[in-house]
Amino acid sequence: MLIVAVAAYGMVRMNRQAAQLYEQDIVKIRDIATYYSFFGNLTPVTDKVQTAKEPVKIKELYVKEGDKVTEGQPLLRGTDGTRVAAVVSGTIDELFVDPEDQLQAGSQIARIVDYDSLEISVDVDEYDIGALALGKQGTVYLNALDETVTGVVREIARDATTQGGVSFYEVKLQIDATDNIRSGMSVEVNMLHKEAKGCASISVKALAYDEYNKPYVLIKTPEGSMSVQYVETGISDGQNVEIVSGLSQGQAVYYLDTDVSRFFMMGGSRQSMKQMRQDRDDMEAAMGD
Repeated sequence: MLIVAVAAYGMVRMNRQAAQLYEQDIVKIRDIATYYSFFGNLTPVTDKVQTAKEPVKIKELYVKEGDKVTEGQPLLRGTDGTRVAAVVSGTIDELFVDPEDQLQAGSQIARIVDYDSLEISVDVDEYDIGALALGKQGTVYLNALDETVTGVVREIARDATTQGGVSFYEVKLQIDATDNIRSGMSVEVNMLHKEAKGCASISVKALAYDEYNKPYVLIKTPEGSMSVQYVETGISDGQNVEIVSGLSQGQAVYYLDTDVSRFFMMGGSRQSMKQMRQDRDDMEAAMGD
């Protein structure tokens, strides 16, 4: 009786150990999407240094630094009655002249910047540029504000620059500025790449690959042992992966817990790993008995 009791206790203990060796995941219906990510900074769409078109001596200035002007609004009047108007709308960021100054053709008058209309300039490599098009929308994450806004592609360069043997194209996206957004802020732009709505999916942790790189999962047989189930996969967002075929909603799959992975990271020996595998096989056999 004592031997039977000890054997029964050992069997229960092994079953518990086997159960602890695996973690469970359930096939769920999710929306999965992948994105292109680009990084850049906010700059004004309009940043113009206005110059004099012809010689003029300034009699009166109509603006000062910080003033907002609209295109066509007079900036100054010359001694001969000539008026020089703003060529763009924006804010007088810098004023380079004073009354009584004598200007020549090409002399700088003012720097006009439109801080209400900002854009993002990002470099996109030749492999990703085909996925972008004028008018395509993306999500813009503002690092300093921890906020997101919508950006729209408004310009794609036709000529590329080369870095490290790879061609890059400048892409400009326009956003609607708010009171908190400032020129120069760093941003991350995410543009939709692929999307699968309402798809069966599992955690990427539960997916494994055989020696031929075919994806599979572990499922539990009616007897309680683990069995390989090959699956067809779709897109993955790094957290979850789409299951095209091989599994159904609500089905349970199993994978080794993080203790085994940690074992590798801590430099476990071959002999110890071999013993671990043998222990696992013994426990699986116990589950099936």
